[in-house]
Amino acid sequence: MKIVKRAGSALVMVFAVTTATFFLVRLMPGSPYATELYQLQQQGYSVVQAENQVRVLFGFAVQGPLWLQYLHYLGGLVHGNLGTSIMYPGESVLGLIGKAVPWTVLIVCVSLLICFAIGVGLGTLAAYLRGGWFDQIVTIGSSLLNGIPQYLTAILLFYFLATLGHLFPIGGAYSPAVHPGFNLGFVGSVFYHAMLPILSFVFSGFAGWALLMKSSTVSVLGEDFIFTAKAMAIRERDVVISYVSKNAMLPLFTSLLLSLGFMFGGSVYVEQVFNYPGLGQLFLNSTNSRDFPLMQGCFLLLTTAVITANFVADVLYTRLDPRIRQ
Repeated sequence: MKIVKRAGSALVMVFAVTTATFFLVRLMPGSPYATELYQLQQQGYSVVQAENQVRVLFGFAVQGPLWLQYLHYLGGLVHGNLGTSIMYPGESVLGLIGKAVPWTVLIVCVSLLICFAIGVGLGTLAAYLRGGWFDQIVTIGSSLLNGIPQYLTAILLFYFLATLGHLFPIGGAYSPAVHPGFNLGFVGSVFYHAMLPILSFVFSGFAGWALLMKSSTVSVLGEDFIFTAKAMAIRERDVVISYVSKNAMLPLFTSLLLSLGFMFGGSVYVEQVFNYPGLGQLFLNSTNSRDFPLMQGCFLLLTTAVITANFVADVLYTRLDPRIRQ
């Protein structure tokens, strides 16, 4: 029953974001609909003909009241129709998003796994060696790196490794010289082009995981059951794996899923720097071009990713930790 309530709350939040996005984007100056209507009328179309043409082009009425446009939009949304792009005439919003999402998923998921692995490893060692030189290096270094925004890291990597060093490409998802498909050349080219975006996320992300894991591990090391396990002469390795690490990583689990959602939003800045053809770059281009249907579709997916990650983390965390259920 609680899961149903949480799912209902998540759906309400998605609906609220969808509604707010629809009206907010129409408050932006420079409506493309008005521009298209004007151009059609200049070509000899009557007002009614121009409105009908724009209705066909954009998928819903654009000259009626906002509430009518909103109902048309919701009707299309229910049937999986997010409208037609203005930047790419004839291209559906859903089709454009479907082409961009895999690239964002690639760099976000790979980056998050690398960040998590490095952060957990460094944080655990720093906790066990707390007070020593290794702990100080990890703590101070992670504190400094954790304050650097992703876009600044991306700019520095782009400038030194791509522009000056010519070690990595300056844009695109893969080389035009390779044939797309499941072959070594294409896969290698994909990861070569994704390397700098991934490194941007990693350099800005692993430090936070290291600090969080260190704090959680130190807290667990002070629990009574750890002292009991050691008093029972259980091997140190078993204590670390079965008792310390398992309990210390529970608080990180929620953060892991939430980070996955928020990293989709952060991809806007990283993909812009490297001209990477993912969802973030598509969203930025649609915003600059006032492509309302595409802008709404991208923003809806980005916010839905955050809300869904929050919902899944909330549900699964209660399953993993009996204390939360109680």
